[in-house]
Amino acid sequence: MKKILFVCDKNECTSFGRLTLNLIKAVTPEFEAHVLWLKTPKFFPDAEKSAQGAASVVSPDSYTSHEVWGKSLYTGFFSFRSPLKKVVKDVQPDVVFFIRPELGFLVPVAKSALKSCKNNGRTVMFVHDTFAETLYPTSPKFILLNLFYIRSCVSASTFVYNSGWTREEAAKHFGPKMSNAPGTVIGCPIDSELFNKPEVAITAEDKKAFRRKKGMRNFTGMCVNVSLDEPRKNIDTYFETARLRPDVAFVRVGKLSERLREIINVKKLYNVFHFERLNADELRDLYRHADLMVYPSLLEGFGLPPIEAIACGTPALCAATSAVKENLDGVAPLIDPPTDAEAYAKVIDRVISGENVLNEEKAAELLLHCSMKSFKERVLNALS
Repeated sequence: MKKILFVCDKNECTSFGRLTLNLIKAVTPEFEAHVLWLKTPKFFPDAEKSAQGAASVVSPDSYTSHEVWGKSLYTGFFSFRSPLKKVVKDVQPDVVFFIRPELGFLVPVAKSALKSCKNNGRTVMFVHDTFAETLYPTSPKFILLNLFYIRSCVSASTFVYNSGWTREEAAKHFGPKMSNAPGTVIGCPIDSELFNKPEVAITAEDKKAFRRKKGMRNFTGMCVNVSLDEPRKNIDTYFETARLRPDVAFVRVGKLSERLREIINVKKLYNVFHFERLNADELRDLYRHADLMVYPSLLEGFGLPPIEAIACGTPALCAATSAVKENLDGVAPLIDPPTDAEAYAKVIDRVISGENVLNEEKAAELLLHCSMKSFKERVLNALS
């Protein structure tokens, strides 16, 4: 049986961690799956919660975990190299699969180690977006990140992409070496065993009880957003929409930075609530009990949260940008320009009043495309 080694530096409750676990589901039983977790205190703060998050996605018996610890990804530039070589030589994989371009500095390491393996293995890089380079072209941090960490990803044997938009952007940024290399758009999967509609439909009273349980009382409805605090996520527009509709609870899943805390305080957003870390089960319950997923992101390589919400029976409202538009055009309301808070608020009013803003037929087609069965076919074809 062929072997595959995934390399991931994010915990199992993050989007990249869950993607790694879903890739394991996609390649088994055709491949014997291994994962090298590059662990740092920032992204692996809670081992028990990470384990719970992993088990809710895929059985721990279906793959072998390896791990190495570092102070950060930056110090890992030096400390992760030898452990990766050792794992490659021990596992003897046919494929070393890197989960994101920020791990590109390790591609030459893996290629070198594979030369000593008996099966002439190859490296695969999953390219998601190029936001660091395209949104912050003058930032010293991202210039250095690109130069030392990301640029080396072009030396991978082959590439997989999460969207056609990403493939085009990567070709523009990295040039002919990447655009001429073997590559396939495989998308991203929705784990339908996890993210799905409940067997018994959730009523308005159920949603109200859920809000009360989470400390959200006396609101007419609830919107949810899943994001990092990055300029591209356009959280400022989400918060401005919250200011315009104080009778609706606005939940955000993600770290509450000092910048966001200040916005909340200055605007007196008493209807904004934060959950920093949710495992997959908790996130599913939040999706199911929300009235609307609001996703005003300016740039996404794929945009998984709105599709997860739709799978759970909750409509999405997104910005008409990048791969989000590629995936959701004709499926859900898209706002252009993406910073028009009043436009988001008007759609929220329609949803709270009971209107279905989702094109159910198009949504079903999208979910079929994002199903694990469909994703598995694309992944195995890319690896063949």
